[in-house]
Amino acid sequence: MNTHALYSSLGLAWQLLRRDLHERHAGMLLGTWWWLVQPLILLGLYTWVFGAVLQLRFAPHDVSNNFSYAHYLFAGLVVFNAFSEVLTRAPTCISDRRDLLLNTPLPLWILPLLPVASSIVLEWLGLAVLVGVLLISGHASWSLIWLYWPLLLVRLVLSLAASYSLACLGVFLRDLRQIMPAFLTVLLFITPILYPLHSVPADYRAWYDWNALGHLVQAYRSMLFEANLKAALLMSLLFLASVLLGFAALLFQILAPRVRFAL
Repeated sequence: MNTHALYSSLGLAWQLLRRDLHERHAGMLLGTWWWLVQPLILLGLYTWVFGAVLQLRFAPHDVSNNFSYAHYLFAGLVVFNAFSEVLTRAPTCISDRRDLLLNTPLPLWILPLLPVASSIVLEWLGLAVLVGVLLISGHASWSLIWLYWPLLLVRLVLSLAASYSLACLGVFLRDLRQIMPAFLTVLLFITPILYPLHSVPADYRAWYDWNALGHLVQAYRSMLFEANLKAALLMSLLFLASVLLGFAALLFQILAPRVRFAL
């Protein structure tokens, strides 16, 4: 593919993303503002219920901040929701554009990019709300701006691997769209998002060492609340995500020629 064709394809992907974001909120009173209003409402709800009412805490012996549980929970959900956006929409991202694929020379590789791109928007808006609250309350520093980008790179590589795998498999295995909600529910409970990792019994702790999403959530929390980023963990996650992306690209390359005939 030459440079001109690549730019044209990326421009088309941008137009499809804008159209997709607009269609998802068409007819709503607030329209695309829901992307910002929803995390604001959730953060306020978590802060009141888990902080002021239940007074739960993620960090042990933390009595200085009643709202820490809400912040930790929201930080974990920002990552999980962005990743679940990809897992939920990737299995149908090709079949949903069936008419466009059959009637135009649209490059197939563009479509799995759309769930990943929309997950970036979802993550940025959620983080903007959380970081804004932390900066106002004096619990965050501007160094987060530099620490965030390596984590985003890891999350994007992992999301691309999931999107390209599920996008091509979803054409042939239509059950994936029904399986994903149940799988995400299981993933939510086996990932330390609703509870701190130190509360997991030692007998089950070994299982959590294999949960890449759990390690990524912990890295996001360390970045947000401690302004700390462990290079060894980051490189391990990036290596794993890169290997998965390589397998996903190979799978997509094998199945792509058959996709248009299976639609």
